[in-house]
Amino acid sequence: MSAYSMHNQDKTCWNCPAIDLAGMVDFRACGQSLQISKARSDDSDTYILARCKRNPGLGVYDPTTITFAECPEWIERPYGYLLRDMRVMILGIDGYLGWTLALWLGNLGIKVSGIDNYNRRNWVKERGAHTVVPISRMSERLHAATSVLGIDINFREIDIMDRARLAEFIDEVKPEAIVHYAECPSAPYSMIDAEHAILVQENNVLGTLGLLFIMRDLVPETSLIKLGTMGEYGTPLTGRPIFEGIFPADAILKWDNREWSLGGELTPRDPVSFYHVSKVQDTFNVYESCKYWWLRSYDVMQGVIYGIHTDQVAADERLRTRFDIDEWFGTVINRFVAQAVIGFPLSIYGAGEQLRGFIALEDAMQCMVRLIASPPDPGQYGVVNQMSGYCSIRSLAETVAEIGSQEFGLTVRIQRVENPRVEADIHPFEPIYDNLPKEFAFQPKVSPEMEIYRMFELLTQPSIKQRIEEKKHLILPRTWWSGQKKPVETLEVIDEVEYAPRAKVYLS
Repeated sequence: MSAYSMHNQDKTCWNCPAIDLAGMVDFRACGQSLQISKARSDDSDTYILARCKRNPGLGVYDPTTITFAECPEWIERPYGYLLRDMRVMILGIDGYLGWTLALWLGNLGIKVSGIDNYNRRNWVKERGAHTVVPISRMSERLHAATSVLGIDINFREIDIMDRARLAEFIDEVKPEAIVHYAECPSAPYSMIDAEHAILVQENNVLGTLGLLFIMRDLVPETSLIKLGTMGEYGTPLTGRPIFEGIFPADAILKWDNREWSLGGELTPRDPVSFYHVSKVQDTFNVYESCKYWWLRSYDVMQGVIYGIHTDQVAADERLRTRFDIDEWFGTVINRFVAQAVIGFPLSIYGAGEQLRGFIALEDAMQCMVRLIASPPDPGQYGVVNQMSGYCSIRSLAETVAEIGSQEFGLTVRIQRVENPRVEADIHPFEPIYDNLPKEFAFQPKVSPEMEIYRMFELLTQPSIKQRIEEKKHLILPRTWWSGQKKPVETLEVIDEVEYAPRAKVYLS
């Protein structure tokens, strides 16, 4: 095990979810967690005392003196030290990310529990679409996880809005980390009409707010890993860097011959849909809860996740995760590969020069494990911009076209269509994504070319290709941010794709 991978070896019981701080630390004000933990003295106002829920025999002790590397409860694993038999609950466990993470964590020996109400399946069905990679019913998934991988998952069908049942399950499991995927993840779905916009915001904002109160009352030491989105920030036309949620310590505001430090303040947001507005509200609710109640959380500002492969989901057809291509839930690279497979021109919106951050599914799972393994201090709201690189939408289309034509013998064209969204076609973009590599030792393992190739291998299978053909009429958008109800029109078809130079992808 390399020292580099043990990014959390120097963290202490102060960070451990097994700590019991009740009545032993004076949570007097916000934002003091780091200062108090480092300002140990004989003064009772700053000296920390705690108990260990896993080892009551320690009695009352100073939790800053035992590191993860020294504690027998923390075991070396591939992505850092992990608590022995750590209990992790996934909200939204039936989804694209939730199911994949459940198998990934279970394979590491983590005790996985989860909830879902199957909203994602129902929302896709509402559009008349289906996942082009067939997925099993949850009962079959759970059975396959046990029989094929030896993973037992404690699942309950629960809606996150049902706070009573959610609280009962959380109190039963006492999770040591909660991964929150139980939100509607679609910008277009939130822009259909008033009913859909309200549904998305109620589910996402109020569901998360209810969860925070449950955590305060039942599991205050549990770490929350909350899925945000890079779309919260927008793409500022000023070209200023997109920092990781919070301005760095040396950020300065200058105005009217005066200057102020911005260090530690939340960075500006410019959400690009009502879905993204719900994520911004989540940010403030989580941030304030850490301040008020000393909860601990990571906000994962996620770039576009693409791909279909992990070793676990590839182990058996019954373990596959979903793969959507419709206009509401199909994300861009996944959609491009599916279009290429059936000869449907890859559709880029407007000029296609929009810049976005991306990360492969397998790399995203690695990131989540590293965050779970390294809980924040009590009261700390941490942020990571989760991506492995960024590039233009047009460059991605060219990369998909090149691999599809040269490796699989497909005839791939690209088309520019009207952009139904309200966004700049051409804009600066300088995302900062240093926290994952610098603090959590994350290193991308999967290149865009590798994952796109693996997608082609799966999607060109005759049965799956047929499922794409059946729903190809749902690929082009009809949902306009303006409220219009009409299909987009083609602006240009690019029959000959230039493959040199290689599409520009900026990797960390």
